[in-house]
Amino acid sequence: MINKNKKPNAWKRYGAIAMAGVVLLGASAVSGKNYPTSVQAEETETRITLNMADDDSSDAKNTTSEEKETETEKRITLNVAGDEASDSEEETAAETETATEAETDAETETEAQTETETKETYAAIEGAQSVSDGIVTTDVSAVVENCMPSIVAITGKSVEEIETYYYGTQEYEAESAASGIIIAQNDDELLIATNSHVVADTSDLNVCFSAEADNTDDLVAPAKIKGMDKDNELAVIAVQLSDIPEAVRSQLRIAKLGDSDSLKVGQAAIAIGNALGYGQSVTSGIISALNREITIDNFSKPVIMTDAAINFGNSGGALLNANGEVIGINVAKEAGQSSESMGYSIPINTAVPILKELVNRETRDKLSNSERGYIGATVVDVSDDAKDLYNMPQGAFVYEVSEGSAAEQAGIHKGDIITKFEGISVTDKEDLIDQMSYYKVGETVTLEVQSATNGSYEAREVEVTLQQGAASATDDSDQSQQPDGSDSQGSQDDQQENPFADGGLYDGSDNSGENGSNGQWFFQVPEQNGNGTF
Repeated sequence: MINKNKKPNAWKRYGAIAMAGVVLLGASAVSGKNYPTSVQAEETETRITLNMADDDSSDAKNTTSEEKETETEKRITLNVAGDEASDSEEETAAETETATEAETDAETETEAQTETETKETYAAIEGAQSVSDGIVTTDVSAVVENCMPSIVAITGKSVEEIETYYYGTQEYEAESAASGIIIAQNDDELLIATNSHVVADTSDLNVCFSAEADNTDDLVAPAKIKGMDKDNELAVIAVQLSDIPEAVRSQLRIAKLGDSDSLKVGQAAIAIGNALGYGQSVTSGIISALNREITIDNFSKPVIMTDAAINFGNSGGALLNANGEVIGINVAKEAGQSSESMGYSIPINTAVPILKELVNRETRDKLSNSERGYIGATVVDVSDDAKDLYNMPQGAFVYEVSEGSAAEQAGIHKGDIITKFEGISVTDKEDLIDQMSYYKVGETVTLEVQSATNGSYEAREVEVTLQQGAASATDDSDQSQQPDGSDSQGSQDDQQENPFADGGLYDGSDNSGENGSNGQWFFQVPEQNGNGTF
């Protein structure tokens, strides 16, 4: 995957295939019990044989002389393909021999049944049938030839922070490698789907097409982020058609999207992607499981599991069915001594509604702090513990609203949680910062805001006209400042004792005591990593 994270995170920890980590799941121990292989009674014997499709042996060879002599014997025969006729003949002969005896003993048996408790009976379980069309082939060359022009390699640059013994935290520029799928085209752009963690915090994005060219430089074109949805691990990037030479453009194809809801476990699965950044490669396998939920950072969704090898760099690449249709977007893998051949893909039916929203957004350039707009509120992160304890939705928590600001005019209040920006989920403070950095002062944007009402959160949409901001929301030195320039953490000498073991934010804005001595700790902000005014 991509080594480009500013700090160690779950993508690096768990091995998410493009730039971050690997899902480490512990292996579960499975216990087994031993059962006796046969049970014998004094007068009767029950024989259970395997349900084999290829066994042509005759039941007569396995019949002992004692079984022939025992009139009350129960025989369970093999479910062997093509043996129905012989079984029928044997049953007919047996019925003829016993017909007379059955009639003679009918009255005796009737009397015995009235004296004996009736035995419970069960419907016979049907035997599995031979499957004629269940053959798996290893030749997927036709699928690969058809679909390869739809798959691209994505490269980018990012800043990685590394802790050193002598010099503390040092920043280094790192290059990332991942994959993408051509899904659409408009009048000016070629639109490519990938994972959000592939392009988040990445600059100088470039796309390398799967085509033939005399000059390999013609295969590479610059790309811009059109939109991201971190909550669903999806993103769309755009390449200007004018940046793609005609000879290359004529070889490209828009991928055919399949139906992941119709998948069955055991069906063929083919993965194509830029594994390890070495260029496009192909692996094949089957659908191992459906609706298998995984959790990595803010991404927690049901996904498709496959044993087709998913390697670092495959993030954003395609998982195809035997017809060459995209059924999933590869997103993660499990790695470690306790796992083998466990890769994960986002079902294409889950991705399509989000991709439709992203491809129709305006392609924007990231703006400088002086150009971008602000809403005039202080937002902070919320810890997982606080979310669970108070049933809070995921988003950016509004800690303070500046007087007369755009946020106040739009009806945003302290304690609200911003959960969507322009229809795209907001996962945390940094996500809101990133999404707002593409919008200019004076633009009107739509936010989804949730407010606590009677112990639960209710969502509403508000429109905010972005205002001019005096400070950088992304500058760490400013993130601990309130709108009035005061320190949001307050003076430790004047604060009451922090009642929250995992951290908190001190609020002295409404105090009546001297030096903020009557302020209080704000329980919703356990993470002491600063906050920013937007």
